[in-house]
Amino acid sequence: MKEKVLVLVRAIPEKSRKHGYISCVAGINENGELRRLYPFKFHEIKFRKKQWIQADTIANDSDKRKESTKVINHKLLSEYVSDFELANTLTKLATTVSALKSSKSSLGVVKPHLLGIDIKVESTQFMDEQAYFQQFESGALGLREKIKLPVSVRYSYKCAGAACSCNQKPHKQILIDWEVNELARNLMHKHNDTAIVKAKLKEKMFDWMKQRDVYFILGTHFKYGTWMIIGIYYFRKDLKQQKTLQQF
Repeated sequence: MKEKVLVLVRAIPEKSRKHGYISCVAGINENGELRRLYPFKFHEIKFRKKQWIQADTIANDSDKRKESTKVINHKLLSEYVSDFELANTLTKLATTVSALKSSKSSLGVVKPHLLGIDIKVESTQFMDEQAYFQQFESGALGLREKIKLPVSVRYSYKCAGAACSCNQKPHKQILIDWEVNELARNLMHKHNDTAIVKAKLKEKMFDWMKQRDVYFILGTHFKYGTWMIIGIYYFRKDLKQQKTLQQF
């Protein structure tokens, strides 16, 4: 089946015995349906978030989650969506964790009311030189270094909106967006002090984020079914208002 999919999430690559380093992609098709596309070889991912791709897919026999499909091949399309268009799309898709569970979904969009963040920085050391060059030569890394995910980020939040029927306790979910890895990588280029890295991560991922219009892309763990934050979008709060004014 050929399907046009707007890319929302590029997951952190994981090592596969069969395919090497591969990544999972989540997106929305032209009918507004969420899709999980897998596998993409890491060094073949040339597209970006908010870009359309055309994917040839078949049913994924090893993954029975209803949004999951297996990618045979894909091609990049030149179209991107604006923040205004994407914000409106995510607003229409936004629901609650309890509603996602009730519908037996494995992908969803939630607009969170942020309550807290838990950041653990285990190490500021990059991958050792031998391991790095082994992966570089295999084509897994391209021209960029990779770090061993020494950072763990968990958000505490409640689903926004009066329709929320979740339990009184806030949701506490790990964030596995690729941008966390990239932000940590950039910070560790500049700072060796764990406390500084943690403080700057909090400043960006929580303090600054609370000033934005935030949406979480949620997905379930393949094996355990637990919910994780696989992607995060943060728009200016006046984005829709500014766009409306420009239309007059």
